[in-house]
Amino acid sequence: MTRRITTGFEELDQFVLWDTVYAADNDVTFVQWERSPRASYQVPEPRTGRGMFRSGNALAFVRNDTLDHPTELYFGVAVYAPRYEGVNWLVAYTDDNGVYSNYLSLQTLGNGVINVTRTGTVIASSAVGTMTLNTWHYVEVWFKPLNANGRVVVIVDGSTVIDFTGDTTAEEEYISAYLLQGTSNDTLYYTCFDDFVVNDSAGASNNTYPGQVRLMPIKPASAGNYAQWDRGGVDLGTDAAQVRNSYSFSLLQTSTADEYVTFIPDIPDLPVGATISNIIVEVRAKVEAGAGVVAPMIRQNGVDDIGSDFTLGTGFEITQEVYPVNPDTAVAWVEADLADLEIGVSS
Repeated sequence: MTRRITTGFEELDQFVLWDTVYAADNDVTFVQWERSPRASYQVPEPRTGRGMFRSGNALAFVRNDTLDHPTELYFGVAVYAPRYEGVNWLVAYTDDNGVYSNYLSLQTLGNGVINVTRTGTVIASSAVGTMTLNTWHYVEVWFKPLNANGRVVVIVDGSTVIDFTGDTTAEEEYISAYLLQGTSNDTLYYTCFDDFVVNDSAGASNNTYPGQVRLMPIKPASAGNYAQWDRGGVDLGTDAAQVRNSYSFSLLQTSTADEYVTFIPDIPDLPVGATISNIIVEVRAKVEAGAGVVAPMIRQNGVDDIGSDFTLGTGFEITQEVYPVNPDTAVAWVEADLADLEIGVSS
């Protein structure tokens, strides 16, 4: 395992990729871009795409629980905040499963200093002014909890601002959960997050700092090589239209195993110097009854690469497959590869 989660919050669903969503009389929403109804603070545009996670305060959070005890994780997240109040806004719990007493965390003070805390004790700090208000910053973090020679590194907008070696845990030497929440205790100020990824150190790719990630959502645009599924619900005229916006009233369906459907996606014009780290295919699906699986897939220059089977339930769920290399060339993606790319799903 390498990439553990990738989300630009385009799913606009609080539960599909998170175990716990907690609001405590305040907002915790995955929103398309909109203006806040509160005059004191205007919500920014998302850093990429049209979705982001908006947290009303430090009691509005999303969390993934009960991990398989990785000994280190690399986080990447875009943060936009109108106020910093020393709240632990990115937390990696170093405790038994289901216990949230011991942790490594990041907090940002009103003067722009980032603190790393070990269960409430500050163990490292950045310079004043490292983070500024009302600005999208991209923050990369390496958390490695050890009683001796543990490590925490914090990178902001590509520059290392903290590099700490020492005692980084007050309990276990692994990570059992992680959390994102607002940077302020004030309910009038929303913290916004975008482009969130988590890597572990296993495997041959996505096993270190993610870099300054920009997740560019691309959707099915037209028919690809395979069209073996049937249109269900409201027929919008083409297979791509059925799934382009993940409506519940229009879909593709099949009762046969190992059938494929692929699409030519939107082709973005990337900024000069951009690097494609991964193509990530995300599928939203369910079964009407009984048992069933789906597997995300890509096709590049006539070569298919089918991902792992994902077991479905009777409610819509999301699965992802990460493709760090082109299956045709077995090397990293380049922009020219997008011209022959198809994305899709196998039953």
